[in-house]
Amino acid sequence: MNIDLTVLMLTATVVIIPLFISYRQHLGLEKDILWSTLRGSAQLLAMGYLIAWIFSIETGWLLAGLLLLIITIASRTASKRGKWLKKPFAIAFVSIFLGQAVSLSVWLLFGVVPFQAQYILPMSGMIIGNVMVIAGLSFERLFREFQQTKDQVMGKLALGATIRQASQDLIETTVKAALIPSIDSFKTIGVVHLPGMMTGMIIAGTSPIIAVKYQIVILLSLMASSVTSALTVSFLSYTRLFKTSMF
Repeated sequence: MNIDLTVLMLTATVVIIPLFISYRQHLGLEKDILWSTLRGSAQLLAMGYLIAWIFSIETGWLLAGLLLLIITIASRTASKRGKWLKKPFAIAFVSIFLGQAVSLSVWLLFGVVPFQAQYILPMSGMIIGNVMVIAGLSFERLFREFQQTKDQVMGKLALGATIRQASQDLIETTVKAALIPSIDSFKTIGVVHLPGMMTGMIIAGTSPIIAVKYQIVILLSLMASSVTSALTVSFLSYTRLFKTSMF
């Protein structure tokens, strides 16, 4: 079922509710609500037309280039949480790239989907979006844990431990904290909420069983990619904690 443009515009009137609440409660968020709504809608429409164009061309190099562009944008966003590092973008890019590479390799190796934009773009978008959040959380948690346990870390170094040994607890705590939101979400999936991909496929007329199979692939891929991203950020960042002026 296609949504008419007029219906879509009428649906947008629900934004009046948060606007009214913001105004009445003096939250001062009216401009942010309007701007984010307009910007998000424009970005989605632009992406829709872009993807439709890519579908019509269907060339591998263009698909690969678009994936790299998406990873680059995601890396810039995630790196904002690693401002305590000199060059957090490089670490964010590597972590997100590897996280996506793990999933993409499995999909292509086992023939889950062909290397076509129709499948790769939406599935990769979910993976990249997730590992972007994981990378950002890892930057933030690693720095916070270091500040809170700096004395213990220094004590271990004084007793002869290597930087790697002294930082082991930091890395473990960071990875665990970064993965908790994903793990909790996976535990309740299908019971508390239905994932976006599965819901979208069902609305589009796909068999619910087929939609579930694709969603399981995404869930397994998300778990592997999340661990890869969190570990990459932690291992590439922890030594730099000792090169700053925090001591």
